[in-house]
Amino acid sequence: MVDSERAVIDETTTGLLEAAGPQMYRRNSFRITGLTTTADRRTVRQRQQRITPALELGVDVDLGHSLPVRLDDVRGAFDRILGDPRRRLVDELFWLWDGDGDANSKNGTSTRTCACPATLHHDHDAAVRAHSAALDLEVENDALSSSGRTLAEASQHWSDASRLWGQVLRRAVFWDHVRHRIAELDDRQLDESVIDTLRDTLPTTLVKPLIELAAAASTPADRSRLAVYARAWPLVSTSTVDDQLEDAAGPHYESLRATAKRASSQLEGGNWDGAAAETYDHALPALARLEAMVPYARHRRTASARNDIAVLLNNCATAAIDGLGPAANLNASKWFRTAGELATDPVTQQTIKTNRDGLRDMMATFTQIRTQVDQLVAAGRIHMARTLLLSVKSQLAGGPGSEEIDRMLAGLRVQPGAYTPRRGGGVRALAWAVLLALGVLFAFWASGLFDGDDGDSGSAPSSGVAVVAAAEITDNSPVGSCIEQEADWEVGEREVDVVPCDDAHWGEVVAYVPLVDTESRFLTAQYPGIDQAVALSRFRCERALAEFRPDDTVMTVKYSTPPEENWDPSGPTLDEYTTCVAHRRDNQSMRAADRISVDSTAFATSVPMATFAANIWDNAPVGSCVESKADLTVTTADLPIVPCDEPHWAEIVGYPVLYEDPGASKWPGDKAVYARAKAACEDRTQGLLTSDLRLHVTYPAEDWWDGQDRPVYAMCALSYAADNTFTGGWR
Repeated sequence: MVDSERAVIDETTTGLLEAAGPQMYRRNSFRITGLTTTADRRTVRQRQQRITPALELGVDVDLGHSLPVRLDDVRGAFDRILGDPRRRLVDELFWLWDGDGDANSKNGTSTRTCACPATLHHDHDAAVRAHSAALDLEVENDALSSSGRTLAEASQHWSDASRLWGQVLRRAVFWDHVRHRIAELDDRQLDESVIDTLRDTLPTTLVKPLIELAAAASTPADRSRLAVYARAWPLVSTSTVDDQLEDAAGPHYESLRATAKRASSQLEGGNWDGAAAETYDHALPALARLEAMVPYARHRRTASARNDIAVLLNNCATAAIDGLGPAANLNASKWFRTAGELATDPVTQQTIKTNRDGLRDMMATFTQIRTQVDQLVAAGRIHMARTLLLSVKSQLAGGPGSEEIDRMLAGLRVQPGAYTPRRGGGVRALAWAVLLALGVLFAFWASGLFDGDDGDSGSAPSSGVAVVAAAEITDNSPVGSCIEQEADWEVGEREVDVVPCDDAHWGEVVAYVPLVDTESRFLTAQYPGIDQAVALSRFRCERALAEFRPDDTVMTVKYSTPPEENWDPSGPTLDEYTTCVAHRRDNQSMRAADRISVDSTAFATSVPMATFAANIWDNAPVGSCVESKADLTVTTADLPIVPCDEPHWAEIVGYPVLYEDPGASKWPGDKAVYARAKAACEDRTQGLLTSDLRLHVTYPAEDWWDGQDRPVYAMCALSYAADNTFTGGWR
């Protein structure tokens, strides 16, 4: 290639680069000046001499369009048409060839001077109009994905533009037209090499506006939508588009890297809470912006960024546990869960899983220690409780959990006989050797803890009175108390009369279950309302029974519901619990075979529940999860419901009330009810919905208006669009 040819190609490429972008049609010289693309130099100069002086004097000039242009814009447009044939040719390609609607067209007739078939000009101009209209809508409307009708209009324009440009660029007569225009312009700067350059670069020039729009979009939905359009653009490989999207996302990657660096610095300084807060407040939103445009499944750089954030959160959790022991459980569990969802490297995934399992083992061990200490104190064996705690402390040797043991010992010293448990709340691996030794030590203690002459004073009272609704869950009598008759069980009463379980009795206290966990963003310490408080209590107790008696058709369970004053969002969450009492479905006296052995192995199992019952409180609670795939608009009863920390297909995220008093109004119609239900569910999931998620909306039919004296509601759930099984609630 000689230097003159290279110069022509470079200038042509420069012209294409200047044209590319969301403003490519708005900056087009012919659109700005109102000239036809076939205007000769004389016509151009005449229009320039007529328009420019008027604009300089501030006269309002009709340019044939309503674009906001300045004098400099008009001057620059005339200069490109008259002074640079290569950039004029580029602008010709991106504007109307037949000049319909331009200021210089005569009575709307064609100004065509070439021998091209009429269909070529028609199709080319249709492509320009569709592409220009799509870009105008994107530029003029922020968050277009939420604008309904405008979004549908834009989607149609993008579809038409993609299809028509693909058809036009594949036609040989298109390039014949370019040759004709080169001959008409008759400039030595234009030759056949320009056609080769245009053929190679026009498709990527046309897709470039989508790349830039995706990078600048303000919402994940718009970023994802525009990236999808770009990958579907004709004559451009998806790998090329992916490379360009990744380049355009460069500032987002840098922002994420800077945030991760700040968080790492805080962690190195011992501030794991600050590091985690920085990650949740800034790194995860930045990662969400990347995921919408350059998802990790397609882009290694995004996958690597996800894994780096996973490592950071894992290290925050391990540092917290090393520093606080069991007191770190609430935050560390959350951080491990998020880290596990983000990790893309198998080694990182396995390390996080090992750490998370280790934390659960540690918490289980400390729970057992607290239980045994409680029982020893209740039995008056303060010395044995102190000896146990000192032995555990010796084994820990200052490791994780030592402060918790010291607090237990201090509790024994401050209030002998009235101990109160505490309430509150590269990839690092936890040092589990100390905890393993702790587990072995505790197994030794548990095996002979009550050997002696005092009897089993830590078991449930065999007769008399049992405490089943104390202010704190830990102040209740142990599970296993037996209630003689249903009339003795009064929901909310602190105490209940009990009898020996060998005697005839109606029910057994089988569990005290906290209602709030950290798996779902929809379960917090805020009072959820009576409907959800009842639904939560029912689910927790039915689950507790099912763990010991799976698929049982004889036994059922009653439950208590904590009052609103027990839900304190500023304090610990142990007040928010339910007491579960198992009894026969027929309410007859329990037989030997009916007894619930709460010391036996528990089975993880689902609970069959409704998701669209007549009353909201009869449904699976918000923040619980549907274990396996189902059509939630059809199958609404006996769905397998599990806690969200177990593998599942979808999460129940809301039951928004649509009509408080349906009896006061007529049936609004199917479309109106669905639109109201969908809008309510989208409001509940605001900030969560992305292209890889599916929103399930179950809404009421006309028969819900037939004299029903109750509010009418919808059901909202979220799942992956690909129906993936996952663990943990939506964040």
